[in-house]
Amino acid sequence: MQCKVEGPLAYITLNRPEVLNAMNLAWPKDLLAICATLAKDQRVKVVVISGAGRAFCSGIDLKALSGSGIPLEWFRETELAFRAVEELDKFVICAMHKYCIGGGLQLSLVCDLRIATDTTQFALTAVKECLIPGMGTFRLARYIGLGRARRIALTGEYFSAQDAFAMGLVDYFVPEPEFEAKVKEVTQNCLKIASEGQRQTKHLLGMAFDVNWNEFLKEYMASQERTLASDEHREAMAAYREKREPKFSR
Repeated sequence: MQCKVEGPLAYITLNRPEVLNAMNLAWPKDLLAICATLAKDQRVKVVVISGAGRAFCSGIDLKALSGSGIPLEWFRETELAFRAVEELDKFVICAMHKYCIGGGLQLSLVCDLRIATDTTQFALTAVKECLIPGMGTFRLARYIGLGRARRIALTGEYFSAQDAFAMGLVDYFVPEPEFEAKVKEVTQNCLKIASEGQRQTKHLLGMAFDVNWNEFLKEYMASQERTLASDEHREAMAAYREKREPKFSR
């Protein structure tokens, strides 16, 4: 796994193209380490996660992990890595092509936006290996409803980017030749609006299913207070008065 930082942008690349970026023993540790580094880097506003080679991610590398058995702790580490992505106070974009299977699909669920080509195929195939599809069992129903989540998680069947878009699992899907241009376009748009308001909004959305109304209101008011006190809010108000685009900086 590789991470490259270019000013306010960070690019995480799943980099085992010879096995369609399948997840090995080192995978969760590598992702956790990258997230820990990015969490401390105040320059970074937007993170793009993509796969090298012919696919985004084909899920667990069964050839590498099945021989001596998959350690139970590996599943915990993987979920902690997914959670670290989910809790980054950055705008996280998942760019998926060809295959987004198993852990690849789970990784996409913890990102803020998902972009796919029109040829991308999706599946949670864990049940076919007599496994549980991780905390995808927690997140998937929140995205698409329990009925659809049951079908995907319990059958392990493949479905298209068009179907994923219709369900709300994909935010944008484009013809494969236009994929890189679309990722760049969405990335630049996200970069323009990355601010304390966006970060606090992401924080609140992460709590949306977990607390009651009164608790959420209390947290919202605290977040709104932080947002109103930020330099970025003052810049947004000045830009509005001056009829120009705001220029946010941390």
